Amino acid sequence: MVKPYEVFDYLSLSTGLGVSAIDTSGRKLFESSQYASDFLKAFHAVLDIGEADHVALLYGCYQSRRFGGRYIFIVPSGLTYCASPLAEYDGEMTSGVLAGPFLLTDRDEFMEIDLQKFGLMNSGAARMIRDRLESIPVLDPARARSISELLYMCASQGRQNSYSPANPPQDVVFTTAYPIEKENELLLAISQGDYRKAGGPLNDILGQILFQSGGDLTILRSRVVELTVLLSRAALKGSANMDAIFGLNYNYLREIDALGTLDDIVEWLYGVMRRFAQHVFDFPCDRKDDMATRASAFMRRNYTDKISLKDVAEHVYMSPTYFCRLFKEKTGKTPGMYIAEIRIDESRKLLRDPRVNIAEIPGRVGFESQSYFNRVFKKVEGCTPGEYRRNYERERARGAV
Repeated sequence: MVKPYEVFDYLSLSTGLGVSAIDTSGRKLFESSQYASDFLKAFHAVLDIGEADHVALLYGCYQSRRFGGRYIFIVPSGLTYCASPLAEYDGEMTSGVLAGPFLLTDRDEFMEIDLQKFGLMNSGAARMIRDRLESIPVLDPARARSISELLYMCASQGRQNSYSPANPPQDVVFTTAYPIEKENELLLAISQGDYRKAGGPLNDILGQILFQSGGDLTILRSRVVELTVLLSRAALKGSANMDAIFGLNYNYLREIDALGTLDDIVEWLYGVMRRFAQHVFDFPCDRKDDMATRASAFMRRNYTDKISLKDVAEHVYMSPTYFCRLFKEKTGKTPGMYIAEIRIDESRKLLRDPRVNIAEIPGRVGFESQSYFNRVFKKVEGCTPGEYRRNYERERARGAV
């Protein structure tokens, strides 16, 4: 007979992914030798997001049970995992198993898009993460789905060998009846993009959650996280763009810890519901044009400030990854290229005014430093700002401008 958890060591060695098992409190029951413990400790220490990732892993296990034992999800830091339920008692999940972390995008894109929101792109911490990221596998979606299926099969084997009904777990929480019919109504409404119709069942579910939590905000946040993941899955079922929904999902999982009152949590959840419903119908051409227009107008209004990809994406209600892809599709340029061109255009006007000191120009057009401004300007214009001014003054003296 296979020993408890031994099958997960085999899975880990054959896939190159770490495999771990956790109970309902998030406590580690098993960790394979392939697990990226050192990387994750350093990664979470730099990003200060370990707790949010930890909560997401636990609820990934819960959602894997709800969605047939096979679940692929992205945690707030941008890393991806597969999850499957491992053991149950009296109809309640008592432990789950995870395979990961891995990436569903290449490492450069992960650094440039997923990590930009943490403000680390030009720091030593970013270089450290980039160096260590080589140890994290990059998988294409087909292989990720295959590994998710294997994990489910191994978890089924694990359930036969690692759990004894004679010793039931002591930490299983038994709750009053959950309004599953209201949940089905809610998810159907979200999958149809009808957030008004979703309001009624969501209100009923919230009432049950509030009753069960007894006003404990920690329990309430946990249940709301679970509900957020459900809403995101319903939006995907309704044909919402996967990049957009995953992006919103990991942003939301980070936001919830900052909510300090019951009213804040309830208001936040209704906003999440509306946002997911709005993403159900993918952007047709006219809405893509509108998105590009609003994004470019926002960048032109704010080019003198330090604005990030995340800032612009939030302005048009998209995830950074999805927005970047859609904006480039419509304009032929990345958002970073677009705003750099705006800043260079404005800097040309200032360089043509001899009363403006060249040293003042980077700050006035939104560049963080003189050296970075010089580098970008030369890349665009083929000369330094000083050379541009001298060339312009010579042309003006000759009457050519």
